[in-house]
Amino acid sequence: MTEEIGSTPLVADEVPSDTFRPDGIIPFAIDESDARERAVRWIRRSWLPPSGLGHVSRSDAVKGLYLPFWAFDAHAIGYWSGGSVTRGITEMDFGNLLVCADRGADSNGMPALEPPLAKAVRAYDPRLVAGRPISNAQRGQDEATLLAHTRMERELAATTRRSRPPKERDKVLLSRVEYARENYKRLLLPIWLIDYRYLGRSYRITIDGSSGNVTGDVPTSVAKVALVTIAALWVILFLGDAETALSIPVRMAEGVRWLVRRSLSS
Repeated sequence: MTEEIGSTPLVADEVPSDTFRPDGIIPFAIDESDARERAVRWIRRSWLPPSGLGHVSRSDAVKGLYLPFWAFDAHAIGYWSGGSVTRGITEMDFGNLLVCADRGADSNGMPALEPPLAKAVRAYDPRLVAGRPISNAQRGQDEATLLAHTRMERELAATTRRSRPPKERDKVLLSRVEYARENYKRLLLPIWLIDYRYLGRSYRITIDGSSGNVTGDVPTSVAKVALVTIAALWVILFLGDAETALSIPVRMAEGVRWLVRRSLSS
């Protein structure tokens, strides 16, 4: 079957692909009604959402599926230089660093899920899938490992730069990285998706089916932004010329009364 996410479909099945044999699974802990309510609360807390948008997650279809992930553990050792003289080593531990095995999720801008807690992972059992679709895994171990290493190296470089004086940070370069005690797991992680359209544009909300965390896109109300802008300009004017600023509401009220009288007399 195919789960549509935005403009690009995620191809899903009810069984894992032959190239991706799950080691573990995190069952859905958040049901559909809870996912909807969390989405509504998240929308209402967003910056100036359009009025009535909170009802979107109640009326639009909510899709639940499992996404396949490679989860990497490693002790990374980065060898760096910071100029002609300075040398050093930075070590970091990474646990359950997630790389999605479905490339379609990348093209759809799927928000990154939080690393799962070890206690939440169950040994894979097809019965735990409970008939939900599983997104297809096209990304193999080699490609996933390369992506994981890239992210680890980025974190190593950023951590090293933060540890150096400001004038030396731009000179820090990683020369080599070693990965000790590296291993991986293949996991199925649960997500809820809400796709909707507003003023002709597609938006998506993602709810982590395990933790309940919500991420996604919410449009901003043009009317509310305009009101906030007008209010801000009025405050600036008031600080510079209070008399003129205070006269504006009076003139607006006079204009409204004139329009009312004119409409009644015509």
